[in-house]
Amino acid sequence: MEAASPDALGPGTMLGPWRLSGRVGRGTYGAVYRAAREGEEEAEGVALKLAVHPRDERFEREAELLSRIRHPRVPRLLGRGEWTGGPWNQPYPYVVMEWVEGMGLYEWARLRSPSSRQVMQVLAQLTQALAATHGVNGLHRDVKGDNVLVGPGGEAWLMDFGCGSYEGAKPLTEGPLAPGTRPYRSPQALRHLWTQRRGGASYEAKAADDVYALGVTAYRVVTGQYPPPGTDLEAKQAGRRGGGGMRAPAHALNRRVSRELSALIERMLEDAPEKRGSASELTGALERAAARAGAEADVALQGAVQSAAPTVRFPVCSSASPRWRGLALVVPAGVVLLAYLVVAVSVRYIPDGSWKLQPDAGLEDAGRVGLADAAVEASPTFMIGHRTSGTSWNAVALDMPKGPLKGQKRPPCRPRWEVEVNKACWSQVGTVSPPCGAEGYEWKGFCYMPVVAPERPNTSDGQ
Repeated sequence: MEAASPDALGPGTMLGPWRLSGRVGRGTYGAVYRAAREGEEEAEGVALKLAVHPRDERFEREAELLSRIRHPRVPRLLGRGEWTGGPWNQPYPYVVMEWVEGMGLYEWARLRSPSSRQVMQVLAQLTQALAATHGVNGLHRDVKGDNVLVGPGGEAWLMDFGCGSYEGAKPLTEGPLAPGTRPYRSPQALRHLWTQRRGGASYEAKAADDVYALGVTAYRVVTGQYPPPGTDLEAKQAGRRGGGGMRAPAHALNRRVSRELSALIERMLEDAPEKRGSASELTGALERAAARAGAEADVALQGAVQSAAPTVRFPVCSSASPRWRGLALVVPAGVVLLAYLVVAVSVRYIPDGSWKLQPDAGLEDAGRVGLADAAVEASPTFMIGHRTSGTSWNAVALDMPKGPLKGQKRPPCRPRWEVEVNKACWSQVGTVSPPCGAEGYEWKGFCYMPVVAPERPNTSDGQ
């Protein structure tokens, strides 16, 4: 009988004193299960996050960071341990956190149509969570809507500290940037990536980077789109291409957004880190603005996106793995265009500016989920840690398969920019670090797309 993999453990499996009741999510580095301490199965339960890679040091770092944070807007660490198993009987670390019931921030915004006041109240709770994290010399490093849960009463939690770090922690990745999500990178991080694109020192993230990412998150909540990447270089490149590149304030894109909220979002998106303010300073500013705002702040923000981004459906990941076979993903057309650029145009390195083909860039959830975006077909899902649904179109990333996918090119992998991995040909997506989005695959700290096999000539005599 084949040993169970860490992301496919069945109900009743014991991990130390914890009995699993079912899996609720799967990310790049971990699978999230609902569990309960043995003998306390009638209790509310906990969230157990199990590594999908053996001896993954990220889990020890995440547990250590969570153990230092004491704040109601951050899930409490309840335990940590190690499970030995899998096909090679290896040790897989896990962390146990309090169970949080809620809905992903973007889905909450789309389905609940909150007012500017309600958005400011949610943001104030998130800046409180960031202030508590920064107060222990920690960083989240992956603030985004997918890592925020909102409860039925408007209570918000900052989730998933898997990319987090703290002062003195051992670096776990190589490359110019730590793991994170591309559209939320600060201008300083993107400029560093550009200057170090041929190798060099790693970027040292700061608290101001978390604040900027929260500004991107807030901008997307109320406008349904990402702001342009915040670098002078990319703005100039966009101008030469006729793309503008200048960020419009949120209230200019959605007239229902209050001026107070729009101004605070602009503050978080300031180019200069010192102008953004600390998380604690922003908490006070958001709370005061929410308390003092007039009736215009109570107008529902429904209708932020008047026209949804075009979407296409196509099957991917039809590999030997049964769980992905026949899966249809919903992705923006720009992501498909990007994939074809990677494979067909065969560019080994893609400058950062080229990601502006489509703001979503496939690096987060695969569909654009603005407040009134009817193109994304999703139902409210209550969960812990990562969004889950009946399909996997919003998966954080995919692990490199152990063999070629259906329709994928096999060796020899030519030209030189094609890379052979597990008897298949792959193309690296620039210098993008994981998570790689729903259609990207991670390998050795970078993101890859499968190279499509050329069609064979039809040798049949039939017509």
